[in-house]
Amino acid sequence: MDTASLTEKVKALFMMIAGYLILLVQSVPVWTGLMTLPFAGYLIVILSNIPVNLPKAFSDFILFLFYLPFLILEKIFIVIGVILLVYSTVYLHSNKQEGVVTTGPYNLFRHPQYLGMILITLGATGWSIWILNNTFGIGFLNPTQTAFVWFIELFAYILLAHIEEIYLSKKFGEDFETYKKKVPFFIPFLKTRKKELDLLISIAIPAILLFVMLQLH
Repeated sequence: MDTASLTEKVKALFMMIAGYLILLVQSVPVWTGLMTLPFAGYLIVILSNIPVNLPKAFSDFILFLFYLPFLILEKIFIVIGVILLVYSTVYLHSNKQEGVVTTGPYNLFRHPQYLGMILITLGATGWSIWILNNTFGIGFLNPTQTAFVWFIELFAYILLAHIEEIYLSKKFGEDFETYKKKVPFFIPFLKTRKKELDLLISIAIPAILLFVMLQLH
């Protein structure tokens, strides 16, 4: 397969994935659409970073997912992220009529949905880097660039969380401000009195988890 033919096939796949994700974002309410944009952007980039040998890539994925005891930490992060994302989304929509939701997962941290998506993509990033380093290893992004894409998503969700909190403070007033003072921002059980420190913790803890994952490869 020549380079030009491969490039055209990848471009076609990229446009197909992008088209489906754009339709998904357009079909949901505005804020939910904004919430999915970093996640959708991450998926577009990572799924476009495909190997040349697609059948082997798919068979390796199934093999590693179900049968081989590899990438355990990555699988744990993905499973926890999916559970957290689905549970917090259902819980939020079931209790919205009560105003500021402060129970369930929202009693542990203020943005469980964002954290769920970060954990899913954290596991996927570690998985992708392992594949690039240990199997067919052919992609348009190298391991460093793959990690960089994930950090962009992490920063995007932290920014979105701050924007969302400005909106919620205006909407719910003192109720939300009281909630902010009691409940951690992103990371459960780590609450500080300084916004800058909360921001640093929200970046540092996921970054450390990624570093640990990569060291275990």
